[in-house]
Amino acid sequence: MVDLIAFLEEVLWNPVLFFPLLFLYSVLVAVILPIPIEFALIWPLLSGDFMLFAAATLVIAAGKTVGAWAIFFLGIRVEDNIRRWSEKYRFWRKFVELMIRFVQRTRHLGLLILLSIPLMTDTVPIYIYSLFNTEGETLSMSGFLGVNFLAAVIRSAIIAVLFLAFGFEAA
Repeated sequence: MVDLIAFLEEVLWNPVLFFPLLFLYSVLVAVILPIPIEFALIWPLLSGDFMLFAAATLVIAAGKTVGAWAIFFLGIRVEDNIRRWSEKYRFWRKFVELMIRFVQRTRHLGLLILLSIPLMTDTVPIYIYSLFNTEGETLSMSGFLGVNFLAAVIRSAIIAVLFLAFGFEAA
């Protein structure tokens, strides 16, 4: 445990290690980790270095977009299986129909709002909007990825404003 803490302290103060790991962490948050990304912004916020925070925000946005790109293709590949399951099981059919209507009605704006909420997991909304994106036509790939990138930037800005509004001091 002591070695892990020492490693994390070294990573936090070494941009050559920090940014690639932050990118990988951001991809994993989008794809499989149901935890909020905000923990990765603590060090840049506490440092008081605006350029470091801006760079971390862009790295997070890029990582989450790459993760969303992978999930978008997954959604297109498994859509036929989801339809087959919905034909077999009534409950599943109702659920699929509800999710498809939700995605069709809320589109890009709904995804943007959900992904911009601080401390919300990104994994669930990204999967919902990709798996129930009827034949990849309700949301285009470029729109889906653009919303993911923009939402990450908006979310980081909200965190920065809250950080300042509640009087946290930079180091």
